[in-house]
Amino acid sequence: MKKVNQFKAFVVFALVIMLLGIIAFTMRVDSNNIIVRTLNDGIAITQRAFVDVAHGIRDFGQSTFDLFTTHEENQRLRAEMYRSELLRIENALMREQNDSFREMLGIDATLDDFEQIVATTIGRDIGSWHDFITVNQGSHHGVEVGMAVVSAEGFLIGRVTEVNLTTSRIHFMKPHNSTVQTQVEVLDIPDSYGRLIGYDADLGELVVTLVPYHIEIEIGARVITSGLGDIFPRGLLVGYVTRYERTTNGLTQNIYLSNEVQYDDMKFVFIIKRAMNGIDDDRLEFEDVEDEDGESEEEAD
Repeated sequence: MKKVNQFKAFVVFALVIMLLGIIAFTMRVDSNNIIVRTLNDGIAITQRAFVDVAHGIRDFGQSTFDLFTTHEENQRLRAEMYRSELLRIENALMREQNDSFREMLGIDATLDDFEQIVATTIGRDIGSWHDFITVNQGSHHGVEVGMAVVSAEGFLIGRVTEVNLTTSRIHFMKPHNSTVQTQVEVLDIPDSYGRLIGYDADLGELVVTLVPYHIEIEIGARVITSGLGDIFPRGLLVGYVTRYERTTNGLTQNIYLSNEVQYDDMKFVFIIKRAMNGIDDDRLEFEDVEDEDGESEEEAD
């Protein structure tokens, strides 16, 4: 039994000596010799094997997590599709009912009747990227100067300022303050009329003025066009309320809006052609209200 133990000790001692000899040899000779290369290759293969195994485990875990996440997203999207389908059915039934009422009352059109003209962007200058676009619809397609323009996301973004036979030029209200000035209202709040005066580049918000002070505004409320102007129909989404503040005279308030328009990727837009004329802007005026400095508020269109 003792001889066996001595033999094992001798083998271990010999292996240690050989290992130390190999290390000493590799430190003293050129690192490009075959032994060094063999050791390096063996270490590299072992490292790659461990790395591949680790990456495989990680990828398997990530794939499993993505699978569960995708399943949850699919369930949510199916529920949203079902709700959207219900809304489409409800909307179709309401339109059918409205058409019946109009026929009974002899009404041809209302302030919220409009036609959408789909227009594709065919020109955009680098120097005025956020100012203008040229689209492929013109007077031949029923486009007129002053018509409202809606983005693919459904937000009011500007108006037509130049019309040719087959093309039109659209001017964005961002970043210009005075491009679009029209009457708006807060959705589902009676008598919540105000005046959209455009986009404030310093604040990064759309500005609506002359809203009656007693109107209670909620953050996130939707603001739409009122249809009381001469060209814009009722129901175009302008934006969502981000904040509001009372004016210095305390008789009106300003509300500030945000939207989700992707101005850098404006492949197509909708030009809005209303079915009936609204009230002439010259006849629709808000009551002049003087502030503390004696300056009157700007009259509405």
